Amino acid sequence: MKRRLSVVGHSLRLTMRADPLATWVSGLLTVVLAGIAAATALSQRWLLDASGAGSTRAVLAAAALGVVAFVLNAAIGRVVNNLRNDLMDKAAQELNQEVLTVTATIPGVEHLERADYLNRLVLLRRGARSVAVSCWSILLTVANVASLALSVWLLASIHPAMTLLAVLAVPPLLTGRKAERLLRDFRDSTGQAVRREAILHELCLDPDTATELRITGSGPELGRMADASWQEVSRAENAARRSGLLWLTAGWTCYAAGLTLALAVVLAVHSLDAGDIVLTISIATQLRGQISVALDNLGSMGEVGRVTEHYLWLKDHAETRRRGTLPAPDRLGAGISMNGVSFRYPGSDTPVLRDLDLHLRPGSTVGLVGVNGAGKTTLVKLLCGLYQPDQGTITVAGRPLADLDPASWSARCSGAFQDFVKFHLPVGEAVGIGDLPRMRDAAAVAEALDRAGATTMISTLPDGTDTRLGPLFGGVDLSHGQWQKLALARGSMRDQPLLLVLDEPTAALDPQAEHDLFEKFAALARNGSDAITLLVSHRFSTVHMADHIIVLGDGELLEQGSHAELMAAGGRYATLYTTQANAYHPAPP
Repeated sequence: MKRRLSVVGHSLRLTMRADPLATWVSGLLTVVLAGIAAATALSQRWLLDASGAGSTRAVLAAAALGVVAFVLNAAIGRVVNNLRNDLMDKAAQELNQEVLTVTATIPGVEHLERADYLNRLVLLRRGARSVAVSCWSILLTVANVASLALSVWLLASIHPAMTLLAVLAVPPLLTGRKAERLLRDFRDSTGQAVRREAILHELCLDPDTATELRITGSGPELGRMADASWQEVSRAENAARRSGLLWLTAGWTCYAAGLTLALAVVLAVHSLDAGDIVLTISIATQLRGQISVALDNLGSMGEVGRVTEHYLWLKDHAETRRRGTLPAPDRLGAGISMNGVSFRYPGSDTPVLRDLDLHLRPGSTVGLVGVNGAGKTTLVKLLCGLYQPDQGTITVAGRPLADLDPASWSARCSGAFQDFVKFHLPVGEAVGIGDLPRMRDAAAVAEALDRAGATTMISTLPDGTDTRLGPLFGGVDLSHGQWQKLALARGSMRDQPLLLVLDEPTAALDPQAEHDLFEKFAALARNGSDAITLLVSHRFSTVHMADHIIVLGDGELLEQGSHAELMAAGGRYATLYTTQANAYHPAPP
């Protein structure tokens, strides 16, 4: 409860941050509305009593009070609803931004590859508005309780027994809570189906997948699969709503029967004038509305409670994932070492990497080879601090990588990858984003483009580095190889990184172009810097230029050494190298 109240307080701070004046005004007006409801009912009673007494002045005063109360209720209610909806949207946006920030600052990427985490994230983002509305739910509940108290006081003024009408509010409240609980349980159980539907629809609309979907004709089938997921969610939701409706009907039936019985009993034992009867009916009607508001607030608070669990879980998860605080070293010194490192993915019993012992010398170019599934990408992510090993240690310049601040180490790493991002931005920003402090440094961007061999390509674009990329926003589309060159330039933006990873970033280029580019990067790595350049490629004609070559197979280190040493050993590397060389230069028939 204490933690949930802290989230309510946090949501109040979000609304205050979004618009403090509107928060105060809507809060005060909400309290005022509680008193107006009672004034409306009283005006009706006084109007009838004044009519019976024949007092024209009293009749006019009662009528004026009723009109003013009615107008104020309508006007203030509209203002409050508009202010509150606007504030909730702003607060929800603030909360979504906070969720994204927390997610982005969790070290590594393991959490983004876990279904349980992603399901919770979907539920949290869907329910962000309910967390934002939590402070209003409490305020409305307080105002509603005050309004209920006034209604009970007015009923007691007619006859003490009429206060029992308030007791009749209990069944609808209990059945309402049951209905809301059924709906919340449904929402928690469908996170994965909702995420699956969204992903399938995105695939159908993604330009990168459009060609394959059109050729294979699989678009309609993916659409049917997405629709099936949505229908699954809809059926479950409808079932939950039907069950909830039955509970609500039972609660309101009890209320209606009790109200009818109470009126009959009071009329039988106590004479009521017309004003009392009108006031009783008016308050009974108000009670129904107040109970409905209470049910809505309970539903909101219940939803808040469930979403709050996901929000608190996210914050706790982020806190538990905090790692070292030491700054990354300025130089590699003793290099990077892996000692007895093993890693397996969550939910899997089979290690992806087993007992790796490696040493990467500072200032060296290291080649990493192996068939698909050998563990190359996993090894790269471990070195970049994106994964944490299950066993063993990784040291950087003699310090455990786990003791380094993740953001500090990430700032000293750079790279380009086969699964690169296509930023639909102007060329200069799409490249410059690789080093945020120098994002708009035209000279640095030009230098990075030159290293990636993309200068000629950029000169053919209509506005050079100011050309907007991507057809989604009216920009220029590029070939896969051109996008890949920009990704390589982006990976070259950081000035003197300690670890530069080139994980098959030139797969779309021909072997000679890839060889020339890697040769350029290898030369840069040997210009006196102690940085390590890690080359990952299936093309042995490229990797052979590395100072040190690591051969992985089934998650194990098969062999390592220079190209000459590995060829002389006649092992797995020599076999693969010879096979690939013969494929490029087959023997004459």
